[in-house]
Amino acid sequence: GIVGGGILGMATARELSRRLPGKRLVLFEKEKELATHQTGHNSGVIHCGVYYKPGSLKARLCVRGNKLSYEYLKAKGIPFEQCGKLIVAVT
Repeated sequence: GIVGGGILGMATARELSRRLPGKRLVLFEKEKELATHQTGHNSGVIHCGVYYKPGSLKARLCVRGNKLSYEYLKAKGIPFEQCGKLIVAVT
């Protein structure tokens, strides 16, 4: 079973159900609704990796995750606003 109905628990459950079709999967959540804790309190921003050292694993994963997130939203018809960010360098 999977403990926690936040974004990680739900993503894990989804992936396991895709990899193990026909298997029984149980997700345990103590609250009445899913995503009521940290997942439900995030800003909803899909980050692009600018805060990490260029070329680092974190930066590469963030860039890849950003791309995959938008592809998923488009494929599933989930509405989103891609508003961008202006970053100004100062010395």
